Formats: sequence, structure tokens, C-alpha cells
Amino acid sequence: MFSACSSDLDVTGKYKETMVVYGLLDQSKSFQYIKINKAFLGQGSAYEYAKIKDSTQFVNSLTVKLKRLSDGVEFNLAPDNSMPKDPGTFYSSDQQNAIYSINSIGAAALNTNSQYRLTILNNETATQVTAQTSLINDATFTGSIATSQTFGFILPSNANFMFQVRWNSGLNAKIYQLVVRFNYIDSTISGNTQQKLDWIFPQQSTENLMGGQEMKNDFLGQGFLQFVGNQLTNPAGLIARRALKIDLFLIAGGDEINTFMEVNKPSTSLVQEKPSYTNISNGLGVFSSRYRKAPLSKPLNKASLDELSCGQYTKSLKFLDYSGAVCQ
Repeated sequence: MFSACSSDLDVTGKYKETMVVYGLLDQSKSFQYIKINKAFLGQGSAYEYAKIKDSTQFVNSLTVKLKRLSDGVEFNLAPDNSMPKDPGTFYSSDQQNAIYSINSIGAAALNTNSQYRLTILNNETATQVTAQTSLINDATFTGSIATSQTFGFILPSNANFMFQVRWNSGLNAKIYQLVVRFNYIDSTISGNTQQKLDWIFPQQSTENLMGGQEMKNDFLGQGFLQFVGNQLTNPAGLIARRALKIDLFLIAGGDEINTFMEVNKPSTSLVQEKPSYTNISNGLGVFSSRYRKAPLSKPLNKASLDELSCGQYTKSLKFLDYSGAVCQ
């Protein structure tokens, strides 16, 4: 005769399996990796759920395939537990069935002229996700840095010399980042140790994915010397330092990873709600491409070696000059 309504609201709903997939194909690497986890939600503390392997990882193996669409050939990725996961909030004892890899040399070498389709099947539940991406073609260094025998950050006749890095973008590249790597040797009373120092520049975007766009990073040579002077300190027992070479790296990212990063970067407005982005069909995450161009490597010229040794920013760091002496 009487009816009643419950005020309890179950916000979790019925369980739905959701794969979370991250993968970046990179033909400059000999192995390709796909990370596969699953989303979770339940009653109680999410921190407690996160510590349970079954909450974030698929206990049973998955079938993970990479298909080269240019000829239809499929390759199987195998579970890879070789990379330990740092301890933290989430389960980290192992990554079995969370990372899958393939040795992409020989018959499985990535073809830059083909698109690739990723397919992941949960054999136990028949849940399947797919994603597709193109590969990034190589960029080309241009201008004087491509033809010179050495790199010079200092010119005796120009204290405000501007070092120019120029390149033409590759097909399917949406973002680029330049890394200037300074290689040197520390000589101490304990022996010689080869060291490196990376100067990482901000990302910049291409106008389109067609390739061939002229791109650049310009910086004052004095700025490089200031960077070295601010970053390095003298280890105990330092006798001298010897500059070896400069490596110029270009790291490129595809359109999907650029969109993913743009959507997920910190908000600078009062509105904190952010749209979600995924190109994983029936799942979450991102499947895209990146490419690390082989470095352009050259020694420093005489003026730069002498400035490292005796210049105002780096004199205290005991670099050898062009003649092999420490500045007094």
C-alpha cells in the first residue's frame, strides 16, 4: 500500500572494461613499445584500488598486433617485462602484460611510406581497441651548420654572433624540439670521465603535415656560454676539462601526440574543465609517432675553445683552450 524512494545514488554504475593505450612508433629506434593499462573505479579509496594489480593491469595476456597498411602484413607484439616501473601510487611490482614490444628491424622494420594500425584484443572478454598513425619522415639540416667543418659560438670580430640552426621539416611532423648537446671530458685525480650537457629548446609547431617547411632556432653564442657557466660546477679533484663536440638533435612528434599534449597542458584560465582527447577507438590514450633525427656532430672551432677556457662565463670551469692549456 505504501511506496518509498531511496536517496542513495550509485555513481559508479555497472563495470565497463576500458583500455588505456599509449604508443609512439619511432623508426629511429630498434624496438617499439606499447603500454596498455585499464581504467578503474570502485567504492572506497581509489588509492587502495591503485595498489592492486588487477585494477590497472590485465592479468591475462592480450593479443597485440601492428599492421603495415601498405602491404597488409601484420606483426605480433610480445609481453615485455624488461623495464621496471618506479614505485608510486599505482601498482609497480612488475609490468607483465602492461608493456608489449616488437623488434622493428629486418622484416619488421618500420616503413615511413606506410600507415600503421594497432589492434589490441582481450582474449578473455573479446574487448578490442584499434588506432592508426602515420610515420614521420626525416628532416634535413640546411644552411651553414650543414656545411661547416666546426661549430662556432664565438667569432673574434663579432661578440654578439647569432648561432643559427636551420632545417626543413619532414612529412607528417607537427612539432619539433631542438636539443644542443655539449660533450666534454672531466679529468680528475681519479681519472677521466666523459660527460654531456643538454640545452633543450622550446617546442615549435609546423604549419602543416606536408613537410618541407623551413624552421629555425637562433640563439646568441654568448647565450650558450652562459648556459654552460650556469649549469656546470667543478667536481672534487678536477684537473682540467676538454671540450669534445657539439651534437644537434631534432626530435619530432606527430599530429596526434601534439593534439594530446595541447589538450592536457596546464590550464591558464579560471575555467579548469578541459576537453578530453583520444585517438584510440573503443579506448583511451594516444597512438602516434615520433622521430629522433641522427645528430649533426662537429667539434668546436678555435675561438669557441679559447672562449670556454678564458671567457667571463666559464673561466672557472678549467676548460682547455685550443692549444691544450688551462687559462691562467
